[in-house]
Amino acid sequence: MSERGDVAVVDWVVPAGRPDWLLGTGAVRAERWSVWAAAGLATGAVVGVAVVQDVPWQWWQWLVVLALTVDVAGGVPANALGTAKRLYHSPAPADLPPVRRFLRSPTGFSALHLHPFAVAALLPGASWTWALAWYLLCLAGTVLVVRAPLYLRRPLAAAVVTVALTGAPLVAAPAGLGWFGPLLVVKLVAAHAVREEPYRPAGAARP
Repeated sequence: MSERGDVAVVDWVVPAGRPDWLLGTGAVRAERWSVWAAAGLATGAVVGVAVVQDVPWQWWQWLVVLALTVDVAGGVPANALGTAKRLYHSPAPADLPPVRRFLRSPTGFSALHLHPFAVAALLPGASWTWALAWYLLCLAGTVLVVRAPLYLRRPLAAAVVTVALTGAPLVAAPAGLGWFGPLLVVKLVAAHAVREEPYRPAGAARP
């Protein structure tokens, strides 16, 4: 029980119904709002940074950046939700199709995030070296975390994030996107790959 008196209700049973791969099946309103608020505020911050730095993006490149920002910035709290932990880290059903089993794997989830290469291909100032460095760090960090004993996964994820933040200046980032690589590491390694208890609001009915 926390200092606020909250009851820690841990429930690994994924609610019935169509899986919600974005927020985790059964997210309540407060959980959904925390994700969209973070995505909205982060998008505003990215726009502000881009304006201050006078980045040379065309209108369609702005759309690419905004879409990636919503996905990555919103993905950090989304992957930390109890509903997401329940969906992705509970035991997989024996009859789960291979594609869905791959999506539930933290390593597969990380491998599918080709976002740095999209940035390198579509935006000015982004090198393929920058893209490869962040992609490999995310993938290697995820593998390190999921292969470690459970009690070490959270501190190892924090260590990977620490290395990402301190080492980010070693590879020049495209203008306006210095935040992108480190935040992608937070999303994939710290928020998604770590198995944690899926809390449910006390007294909430299972959806």
